[in-house]
Amino acid sequence: MKLPEFKDTISRFRFTQCCVGLGGCLCVSYAVWTPYWLKDGGLWTEWNKTKNDSVIDGVIFNAVGQEAERVFGVLSFLLALSTGALSLVFALWWTSETVRSYSNTRSLLMAGQALYPTTLLLLTMLSTGFFFLLSWSIFTYHHYEKIYKDFSILGSSYWLGALGWILLLVVETIVFVAEQAIVPDILEDLEKAVESWRVTCPPSRSFSEGCPHPAVSKSKLAPKRYMSVP
Repeated sequence: MKLPEFKDTISRFRFTQCCVGLGGCLCVSYAVWTPYWLKDGGLWTEWNKTKNDSVIDGVIFNAVGQEAERVFGVLSFLLALSTGALSLVFALWWTSETVRSYSNTRSLLMAGQALYPTTLLLLTMLSTGFFFLLSWSIFTYHHYEKIYKDFSILGSSYWLGALGWILLLVVETIVFVAEQAIVPDILEDLEKAVESWRVTCPPSRSFSEGCPHPAVSKSKLAPKRYMSVP
């Protein structure tokens, strides 16, 4: 484990995304497993239906209802665990030199792809936020009459859940788009690294032994900016 890196723009954006992801995942996890959504009730509370609610519930929520809220809630919680773990890894163990390592450059030469951790973070965060938003929206629609009459009955789980999906869906997207617009591509640095390996490695050594093969053309060095290799 290393201290977070802030020496360049790439590192600062990556750390910002990791913080957004951790914050959103904590909010989602708290909301799913705590009962403070509506007074003292939550996703796991058995609600008593009123006469006014019975018609709407009979048409729509017999098929969806509380089971859908819980299914999407549990799914978002599992995704939050994986997203939080990725955020910790990229915040504490990933450095600016990792993407320029020999193993990554070799995979770039062979597959035409490069490692971009922020793209992976974006995909996992959007998935987590989307499934929790489904659970949150169904719960809100299910109890919209009570909520409309008195907003004060909404508890910390409901509001922190809303903060969670906003962080994961909205804030993360804004940070990622800003990164794509500001941070330069690493292709030039990778090309220089490959050229230095070609100069320093003996001609007799093959690519599989640790040096790029001289026959590899630069046309294969073009990585796809939005793709990532696990």
